[in-house]
Amino acid sequence: MQNKSPAFLTPAALDANSAHGVARYLQIDPSDRSIQVAGGPRGLWLSRDGGTTWMATRFLDGDHPQILAIEPDPAVGWNLLWFASDNGVYVSDDKGATARQTTLKGEYVTSLAAGSAPDELLAVIDKSKIVRFKTEDPARIDTIELGPLGPESRVTDVQLNRFVRELHFGKGVAGSLTSLVMNDIGGLGMFILSLTGLLYWGLPKWWRRRAKSVGAAPKPTKAARRSTIIWLFRAHSATLGVASVLMLIYLPVNGIFIGHGRELGDWMRATRIPQAYLTPAFDGSSWAGWIDAIFAYPGMPGAFTIGNRIGMFTTVDNGRIWAREEDATGKPVGAATRLRRIGDKVLVSGGMAGPSLIRGADQVDHEVVVSDKDRGRGEARQGGGRGRIREAGAERAGGMAGMDHSGMDHAHHGVNDGARQDSGQRDGAGISAGMARRTETAGMGGMEGMFMPSDVTRLGDNFVWKSSSKMYVTDADGKEIETFDVKQPSDPGTPWFSWLLRVHMGTIFWSEWKWVNDVFAVLAVFLSVTGLIRWWRQKWM
Repeated sequence: MQNKSPAFLTPAALDANSAHGVARYLQIDPSDRSIQVAGGPRGLWLSRDGGTTWMATRFLDGDHPQILAIEPDPAVGWNLLWFASDNGVYVSDDKGATARQTTLKGEYVTSLAAGSAPDELLAVIDKSKIVRFKTEDPARIDTIELGPLGPESRVTDVQLNRFVRELHFGKGVAGSLTSLVMNDIGGLGMFILSLTGLLYWGLPKWWRRRAKSVGAAPKPTKAARRSTIIWLFRAHSATLGVASVLMLIYLPVNGIFIGHGRELGDWMRATRIPQAYLTPAFDGSSWAGWIDAIFAYPGMPGAFTIGNRIGMFTTVDNGRIWAREEDATGKPVGAATRLRRIGDKVLVSGGMAGPSLIRGADQVDHEVVVSDKDRGRGEARQGGGRGRIREAGAERAGGMAGMDHSGMDHAHHGVNDGARQDSGQRDGAGISAGMARRTETAGMGGMEGMFMPSDVTRLGDNFVWKSSSKMYVTDADGKEIETFDVKQPSDPGTPWFSWLLRVHMGTIFWSEWKWVNDVFAVLAVFLSVTGLIRWWRQKWM
């Protein structure tokens, strides 16, 4: 993310696109709109003129970390800014001009959130482990041990589009490490099988052609050639081919689905995989890789909510027992990939996983709706959410049943899964935050055309939602007030990550390269299946 691809290998359009993605997170000083701090995997910047010009934050240890979250201090606000990074937690006492390392050095900290007390912060390490620390003594870390989800709290089903993405990106088979290793085996298998298959087919042809020109090979050479062919066959089939055949089938198939997200998106969102057919990664037995977001409840030690790609889960006993969040209709919350508590509101940046929501003390869910200039201004849709964890889950949670949940109710969300299918079809006036206007993600597997806010910040009594190129200001009911362009910090060039992603998807060559990828994916499945059959028959004949 911080090293750039060579200019001669990078199309100008990709460089222009990369300029829109420099800062993923952007926070605005609520007392002075001109002061803004922006960050992301490419760095951290401060602006004192409303984003017109930016200066890079100076890290006092000389590091240049990736920034993964920006959190104002829960007690003193912008007088202290905390930053989650790939090198622990940094803090700034000059509104982002400089930052110093404070705790968790060397750790990949993916989230920060205010704790239950004004002097407490929660941090998530590598989306897998939660720790808490006092802002006055950040070096003293308290690790929170999380228990697994009980059977009654697990997801009942998962959208097909989420299921195939988790599989394809190495998170959806078993534990996060197991899934990633399986995908690595599949990737290495594609490379090595291609090489050994080509040699197994081509070497005999080359040897025969060479024999015609120089004569027959001596016996030692013939023996060496025979052993080479045997070694290639064993490496190609029994050693690596059989070991990776499962991955060689599901990776290309998932790739076809993901590449055609634009055409298949509605069907994949409407199709759900029942719990009985889900892989072990979805059973809730491990939190490793599944903590995308977190927030706590003021004055309620031990109570916090975790959000991820498949739901929201709440505990009041420091993570020993969990209850699954439900929406106003009694359905499990579908996804909550980014959460932020601001005052008495909890805000969900839905991204590509679902609508963005605002939930307040009135326990009503306000869906954020942004207008489309060609259709006119959209109207916010409200749903009377229960804003509570499941009552059955609360009864099973020991001390949960007898507690006064009034402090928690106002912070819970009700995400209406059904809204995802019809949110873009209400009346032609507005587009929901889960499906809105075209962004700079053209050619990114069906994500184009989606409003995907990556951060939200307070502006007076209103909220500002950051998309890739726009800032959408809404009131507390989710109704759009104004829109303005994001003025990104300058960081010329395309990161290797973005370049490799475009090469992988083929859009660096042609915007419709997915159809070419389809051909290769089908061939990969065909060769894997026929190769397995051939190995089986030869092995046992």
